[in-house]
Amino acid sequence: MAGFQCDIVEYLNIDTLSFYKEDEHQLSLNAKGGLTININKIDCHQKYITSDLRKTLKADKIPQMKIELVSIGNFSIVGVKDIKGMVVINLAGVTRKMEVNYTVQTDGKNNIQLLGSREVLFSDFGLKAPSKLAGLIKVEDQLKIRFRLVLRLIQHTKL
Repeated sequence: MAGFQCDIVEYLNIDTLSFYKEDEHQLSLNAKGGLTININKIDCHQKYITSDLRKTLKADKIPQMKIELVSIGNFSIVGVKDIKGMVVINLAGVTRKMEVNYTVQTDGKNNIQLLGSREVLFSDFGLKAPSKLAGLIKVEDQLKIRFRLVLRLIQHTKL
């Protein structure tokens, strides 16, 4: 079965994310901050699929998806590590807390990349997968979301 890929074609926000531990024995880092994504900036590279996806995600009523980082596995400033984290996603007026898998890549300078993935269901957010031509073409309920966040360390303090 042929698939398609959608991308966020523009994200110009400068966001501040904070990672911290409440005590030195804590295994994961608490996170504070998040992202707000304009659903109307999603592009599936096919006009009708893009339009149907935006309609399904209720972009006309609630045009923003909010992702708040809650926690992330502990990582060092140098190296590559696979970790897990928790996020709260608000989409189409429905909020869900979910675990996300990340690969953290750092360069030893002040740049950190979080490469993440998560499979979600339209139904997780009370949505019905889009279909065309009276149901002859139907999108699966499951979506695989992949993302890359590039972070720049602006302050490093030990607690």
